[in-house]
Amino acid sequence: MSERETAEPVVAAGGQDGEGHGRTVLRHSLMTFGTRMLIVLVNIPTSILIARILGAEGQGTYASAIIFPTMFAFIGLLGVDSAHTYLLSRKRYPLAAINGQSLLLTTLFSAVLVTAYLVFLRFYDGAADPTLRPILTLAVVLIPVLLAKYFSIALFLGLQRIRWFNAANFVQAAGLLGLMCLNLFVFEGGATGALIAYLVSEVLVVVIGIAAATRASRTAGEGGGPAPLLARPSRELFRTSLVYGVQGHAGNILTQFTYRFDMFLVLSIVGVHAQGFYSISVLMAEKLSHIPQSVQVVLFPKLSSMDVDDANELTPRVLRSSLFLTAVAGAVLYFLSRPLLVLFYSTEFLPALEAFRILIPGIVMLSVAKILASDFSGRDRRLYQTAATGVAFAVNVGLCFLWIPQHGIAGAAWASTAAYTLQSALMLVFFGRLSGKGVLESTIVRGEDFALYARAFRRLTSRGN
Repeated sequence: MSERETAEPVVAAGGQDGEGHGRTVLRHSLMTFGTRMLIVLVNIPTSILIARILGAEGQGTYASAIIFPTMFAFIGLLGVDSAHTYLLSRKRYPLAAINGQSLLLTTLFSAVLVTAYLVFLRFYDGAADPTLRPILTLAVVLIPVLLAKYFSIALFLGLQRIRWFNAANFVQAAGLLGLMCLNLFVFEGGATGALIAYLVSEVLVVVIGIAAATRASRTAGEGGGPAPLLARPSRELFRTSLVYGVQGHAGNILTQFTYRFDMFLVLSIVGVHAQGFYSISVLMAEKLSHIPQSVQVVLFPKLSSMDVDDANELTPRVLRSSLFLTAVAGAVLYFLSRPLLVLFYSTEFLPALEAFRILIPGIVMLSVAKILASDFSGRDRRLYQTAATGVAFAVNVGLCFLWIPQHGIAGAAWASTAAYTLQSALMLVFFGRLSGKGVLESTIVRGEDFALYARAFRRLTSRGN
């Protein structure tokens, strides 16, 4: 990786035309998607090891130990990590000040969230199982590490260091596979050892984030000279970050609850064994989300540096392409769902098949919401996402309580698919009002898009990216 590549500056909005922006986003998205596919190839044997060796109950225990502290860390961030990405993209504040605020808030938020998490476990009925409670308690150590990780990711994206972002994610996945092999085959640490392996793999991302911040500080000063790595953050920076973050954070919280609340209820209503099956259904179906997520991480900082007219042209092009590719991949995954499930996880996990198939169209529709979330964040119009997600979350909760007792994990899957579809539909309506673009223009792929794919792919491969 050359110095030029890692120090690549943010391109001003006026430096490219609409198609140029589209090529840049597509090229970086292809790079990110390629990395994600490598990560999938690493993650599949990791999940197979956990499921086959720990069984359905062990899988459910491990999944719960990861999901609960992740939710607390994400909620407790108050959206400040997204604000850091936005402010770095617009070059509103010095890098050192944002690094200083990241360190300060990681410390403060950790103290609050660790306490809140332990109180939650005291009263949460799903943690009453004497074999489950100890590992959920141990999982509290994940919270400060995850906070530091989220701020590291915000740094990668805000500086548009897509290569660093991809490298960090790959190192985390590869490290987790190696550590999981040690745990399951050498130390025989069970679900507790698997949790520790996950913790260490997340620490690797933080280490890479520190390295990226150190390297960026060497050219962050005036005239491209060195600058301090850390500086005391101002009250203005904190206030600006908090205002931006909170505006959309309620929507982000609701989004995460919409994605994960069903797993809370599955554990509470039908138990840890069913949680093991359902976690595999979710894990398999969410492989489709790598396509829109690859675009999303590139699109948000790009749109943050563009004017409104350019964003109005770029987002529909990106949205319809992402939806088309996700739908094609979803159709393939649906028809291969049974052989893939048996191949990876054995016939023991066939009870997960129905929920897996039900979730696939929901994940396809969710790609719309993911792309438009980046657009609203880049425009600083995050309240639109909050409104759409709030409605979707309410529907999801109601359907989960109605359908899980009757239909088990299939009911949870139907509730999620309905909520994802509603969320995307509402966000399309809001986007149309903001941009003046119709639903068909934003969702139906065109011939010109295929030509753009071909040109971007040739450019990507010819440069060895």
